[in-house]
Amino acid sequence: MKKLLTLVLMSVLSFGVLADDWKKLGERRVSFQSEQDVIHVSGFKGKYDTIAFKVDRAPVFMKKITVVYGNGKSQTIHINRRLQQGKRSLPYRLLDGNRIINKIEMDYKTAAGGHKFAEVSVYGKRS
Repeated sequence: MKKLLTLVLMSVLSFGVLADDWKKLGERRVSFQSEQDVIHVSGFKGKYDTIAFKVDRAPVFMKKITVVYGNGKSQTIHINRRLQQGKRSLPYRLLDGNRIINKIEMDYKTAAGGHKFAEVSVYGKRS
């Protein structure tokens, strides 16, 4: 019963990321050789207060991300979770409300599976 409740909750949370109010901010093909990559986000995309990720082609264990804002300040979010192929992450709130995102620095490690790369997309939402 507990597993069923967890699956239902994860489905509901994943559906929220699929809603129209989420906008794709950028993507990056990540190599499992470097285990650090950056997604550059154009300031023209606007201000966001929540971000989420989608992983394709292979799973990724995301250790942490650093969100660098347009004003040069940054916020580090420790994720420490495996992001499954074809799935979206939980939403992560950004500090201080709507912010222009300049780039997202990712620190991850290879998830089991023997893949050469994965594709990580970042989505933003305004409240």
